[in-house]
Amino acid sequence: MPQRKQVTKPSSMIFKLTSSKPMQVLLVAAAITTVFLFYKFATSGEDFLSQSRAAYHAESKMGIKDGKSSSQVALHEIYPDDTFEEKHAKVSKNQAIKHAQEFENDFHLLFLFTRLKEHPKLKEKFNTAFGSLFSLAKFHDDEVLHIHFICDENGRTYVEDYLQQHIDHPEFKLKVHFHNINTLGDQLLAEVGKFKSLLGKDGKNNAYYDDALFYLSLVIHKILPQNVRRLVQVDLDLKFMVNIREIWDEFSYFTHENIIGIAYENQPVYRNVLWKYRRENPGTKFGSQLPDGNPGFNSGVLLLHLDHLRSSKVYNSYLDNKVMGQLVQKYSFQGHLGDQDFFTLLSFERPELFFILDCGWNKQLCEWWRNKGFENVFDYYFKCGETVKIWHGNCNTPFPKE
Repeated sequence: MPQRKQVTKPSSMIFKLTSSKPMQVLLVAAAITTVFLFYKFATSGEDFLSQSRAAYHAESKMGIKDGKSSSQVALHEIYPDDTFEEKHAKVSKNQAIKHAQEFENDFHLLFLFTRLKEHPKLKEKFNTAFGSLFSLAKFHDDEVLHIHFICDENGRTYVEDYLQQHIDHPEFKLKVHFHNINTLGDQLLAEVGKFKSLLGKDGKNNAYYDDALFYLSLVIHKILPQNVRRLVQVDLDLKFMVNIREIWDEFSYFTHENIIGIAYENQPVYRNVLWKYRRENPGTKFGSQLPDGNPGFNSGVLLLHLDHLRSSKVYNSYLDNKVMGQLVQKYSFQGHLGDQDFFTLLSFERPELFFILDCGWNKQLCEWWRNKGFENVFDYYFKCGETVKIWHGNCNTPFPKE
């Protein structure tokens, strides 16, 4: 791995976003751009608003960065002798190579941040996650961290206020993008609404995860623009213990078949979900603990290789309701945890699609299942011998004291 430069923060250049006037100007600019907030923190001392405008206008003229994709090219002019499927396969491959070169210094991170009124504890979780993230984050001078928020108006207002009050002039370039859930709603429901009843319980027992938003990662490759080629999607109930930049190094270990990096579930959740299938198939490894079993996944930290997702015929074939319905029936599966149910079920049939993150990248703390009849096996799921890089305080579990 390349050695990262250690940058010392010059005290004279520390800059807090406290002026309301610059923020108002920025929000006016946001109304006419797809990037709602763009903080470019540099050490040159230039006004960051003028830098933002200049960078945005320059970026909008850079061909593919203005949203133009390979699908707009006349394919018959490029590959006149190929079939329709062959043409698109070649274009997808060429586009992936181009993205890898043109956007290799863009690092995209996505959070879901909605329902603050219904879930006031999200504010505390946000503060912990972002406090730990920014205290350790370091990027090279030519790299840009893009943070995407899929949120409602309350979520956006809270994020804007937090950034204005708490972000102390980091040494790296940062772009913040807001995606309004109400705008995405119809498209998202059209793509994943079918899985809500197929995998879950129609909201009767778990309305929180019944929301289509919790299936977003299944189709995020269809929603984000083509120039976003690799994405790290994370929950809010996290505490970062290392530089977040390090997690993108995991993409370098992906095979051409791997589309998603994900860690195993640290509780016997799927041992319980699969009780009927396991009873009828006593030799199965599905739902069993490591090292030989497949305990299922936890989606608190996801590495989504969007180029691979877009070009994978295998993966996209499983977005068909009938195909997934067959798997649900085969494994007598009825989940309640959104996207991780989908990925767990898919891994039974197509394990090659998944790159397994070590448990240190998503060390879950919840012990809800310990005293639910699994006392004898719980620790086999829960233990993690790796250095913890991200704590996951799921089911409102407090983080270990430092």
